[in-house]
Amino acid sequence: MLTNPEETIEACIGCGRCTEVCPFYRATGDERNGAMGKVEAAKVLFDGGTPSAEDLKTLLLCTRCDRCVQECPAEISVPDIVQSARAELRKIGRWPEKCLGIARSIVESGSPMAAAPQERLACLPPGFEPPEKAEYLYLPGCWSGLKLPETARASLQLLIEAGLDVTVLGDKERCCGLFLIDNGMMDEAKAIAEENTLLLESTSAKVVIAECPGCYDVFKHVYPRLFREPHYKVAFISEVLRGLIEHGKLKVRGSGKRVIYKDPCPLARRHAMLEAPRQVLGAVAEVVEFDEHGKDAVCCGAPAGVKALYPEIADKLAKDLMDEVAAKGVEEVGMSCAFCMYHMQGAVKDSDDRPRIRSLSQLVLESVEDRP
Repeated sequence: MLTNPEETIEACIGCGRCTEVCPFYRATGDERNGAMGKVEAAKVLFDGGTPSAEDLKTLLLCTRCDRCVQECPAEISVPDIVQSARAELRKIGRWPEKCLGIARSIVESGSPMAAAPQERLACLPPGFEPPEKAEYLYLPGCWSGLKLPETARASLQLLIEAGLDVTVLGDKERCCGLFLIDNGMMDEAKAIAEENTLLLESTSAKVVIAECPGCYDVFKHVYPRLFREPHYKVAFISEVLRGLIEHGKLKVRGSGKRVIYKDPCPLARRHAMLEAPRQVLGAVAEVVEFDEHGKDAVCCGAPAGVKALYPEIADKLAKDLMDEVAAKGVEEVGMSCAFCMYHMQGAVKDSDDRPRIRSLSQLVLESVEDRP
């Protein structure tokens, strides 16, 4: 989190380039909801003024997707300003109760949805009994493991069939704390970073495989700064699947389908992981692109509390993406993020003619040759 947000805010030259690419300006047409509006609202807050309802809304209406960061000629991170501003809002009692509830669920129950720990076992393939220690540790994360267990099950099934010595935490797994980080709750996030790092190390895994791009970013980029460097390497599921396919551990056949790929924000912009998922998808289907893709991909609109606070606006972004999917005439949407997937499925659940949304692991699993 910024140590001097006021100084960062003052460095803004007011060019407005960040507003043009902000997903929430696009979704609402209101410049106050764009990235520049967030900087101006934060300035009011840190200057000791009383934030208006509009100021509060724009500071909360941000997924910290980083799209604005790459446009800024002054290299200012609006997402970092927003993170600091949200911490300040909490200090003055202006943070929404709904966000407090989500944070409380993560800290006390181990997931944003306050799920019972045993619900995480639903993603295990039939007959799989996780060993106590293994070379690889697969982490489904909250949204894949709890809300879309079929996606985590597909990934784990592929890892098992490829012959990897793999285990999972099962009902011991806890949220990575991304929501806390996005909202400036760094003390709570630090405690979770220490707890999770030690838990992951207890499996003696050499490689931790993350299903969720948010978890991947947090484990790889944030935890070492909050706690320390871990005794394991962090990999994303697409990287691992690409290697298994390239080395013949997974033999796949092309489906002949045209599948459009949706880049997750953390992978595309924070880690520049663009090729691995496309190579995985390209092994089983023809890859189709959104007009804005890769580092320019449009956020789905859901993370960091936006879906909970402003569902109509979040759904507008998801529906716009799905309208483009329909216009491309593809058969399916390939996803590397279960939260994007869950959100986008829900936004168009009443439409019968929409292409199916599938995780890359699901698409690969149905294309594996000579399955047992």
